[in-house]
Amino acid sequence: MLNFLLVVAVAVWFVLLYPLARHRLETRMGPLNGPLAVPFALTTIFALLPLVFNVPRDDGNAVLEQGLTASNLALIVMTGLTGLYLIARIAVDRRVLLVAFSMPYLPFTLMILVNGLSTAWSIVPSYTVYRTVELAIFTLTSILIFDRSDIERRLANLFALFTVAWLVATTPIILDNFAHGVVFSSAKHNLMPYLCAAHAFLVIFDDRIPHRRAHLLLAFVGFVIAGSAASTASLIAAAPGLMVASRHPRLRLLGYTAFTVYLIVFVVLMVGLSAFPALLDVVSVVLQKPPEELADATGRGTFWPVFIEATKDRFVGAGYAAGDRFIQLLIPTTALAETLARDAVFISSSHNMVLSAWAGTGLIGLGLCAMVLGTALRWGMKLDRPGRRLVATCVFFLILNGMTTPGIFQDWNINVLTFVGLLAYARIGALRREPVGAATPVPAATAFGLPVAASA
Repeated sequence: MLNFLLVVAVAVWFVLLYPLARHRLETRMGPLNGPLAVPFALTTIFALLPLVFNVPRDDGNAVLEQGLTASNLALIVMTGLTGLYLIARIAVDRRVLLVAFSMPYLPFTLMILVNGLSTAWSIVPSYTVYRTVELAIFTLTSILIFDRSDIERRLANLFALFTVAWLVATTPIILDNFAHGVVFSSAKHNLMPYLCAAHAFLVIFDDRIPHRRAHLLLAFVGFVIAGSAASTASLIAAAPGLMVASRHPRLRLLGYTAFTVYLIVFVVLMVGLSAFPALLDVVSVVLQKPPEELADATGRGTFWPVFIEATKDRFVGAGYAAGDRFIQLLIPTTALAETLARDAVFISSSHNMVLSAWAGTGLIGLGLCAMVLGTALRWGMKLDRPGRRLVATCVFFLILNGMTTPGIFQDWNINVLTFVGLLAYARIGALRREPVGAATPVPAATAFGLPVAASA
């Protein structure tokens, strides 16, 4: 009975109450055009620090039983420094904080607030609190980076700078794998392919961007070096994305239908590729991956059922990030060992964007997941043709690739950085395309229904 009431309450919230809440919370303002160098440097260091300084652990509960490692502490220090920088910026210009409540950022901001509320029922409250604060700080810093009037011109350059920084950070790994004949996925990173794909789609769809060949080459190199089987298969998102970006209703409907069908096929092949041995052999050769690894989606086909079983009765989740990271607390280790190999008992992530949302905040998380992605797609449709194609394709790519990665719903990561860049691109583009006579966002901006004076 309680679960039924929860389902009803969540449905009422998203159908009836969310539009009212959005109307009261939404702010309206122009581009921030804030400083770029410092927030970009802080974000880049935080994102790439685990690649060059990481203390590995084999036990999924080690952080609870043994405490923080030196690399954990370094990340906390970076989070604190970035938080202090944001406080200083907000003191100078409070729009830095208020812009997070403008569309299309608002649904993601609401999700962060709900993540914080989930501390009340989290299985590890301290972990949920930290991850929520981290997500809030670096999402706001990402907005500070991308929310600028010239983002349509700068976005490709910002993606390129981050890709170059990542390539430099992983150079020793790349060279070592090159020496062993491994090119594809020579510095495998499940999250970088989304940024590289977004970078490539941007320069392919928009012929106004200068130095397009150089950008495309860099995006291709980054994608190949970071890529995985799932990210490569996700490139098909370009086809339905182009259809959905059309102004013709029938073609858009066909695009949504094609994407739905491909998503189903994608998931089926991901967990059942072994049923197609000829295709498995071809994929194995192309991606330089052992057939055994591809056949079971790198173990996902084994631990996903265990993960789902452990969280099936958690209709409001087990706490943001904690429900995903500490799944061992929800199911006895002996039960895990019966299903998984002993060295795979300690699962630290569901490696699935939808399951991460479910594990963290349950039905609320799934609703927010749909709202965040739907809002991004809807705002993308306000743009010109290159912009519509970019946003639609990148949203579809994120969904497909998110079937094997945490995506944007487990913690702050490179996917969130890329997604915020796309939201900023859609927001600024939509503001620019507002009809003459529409309310000028700045200085006559509003926040929570009240006027906000533009700060110097």
